[in-house]
Amino acid sequence: MLFKVFGIFFAWTWILWAFLFVFCLVAAISRAIQEAGDGQDHKSVLYTFWAALFFAVILGGFSSLFALL
Repeated sequence: MLFKVFGIFFAWTWILWAFLFVFCLVAAISRAIQEAGDGQDHKSVLYTFWAALFFAVILGGFSSLFALL
């Protein structure tokens, strides 16, 4: 039952999670490159955390969708 609810929720909102994942991943990579260049802290770890969280939501959503089959 819970997988069915998560699967339906993910099916309707998948574009949001994909966009947020790509945005945070690109921001984390660009800020990590900036940190390596000038040595200042640009909070790339925060964007990396959010990208990992959104990726986990995507994987969980796919698992829920496959459970519906």
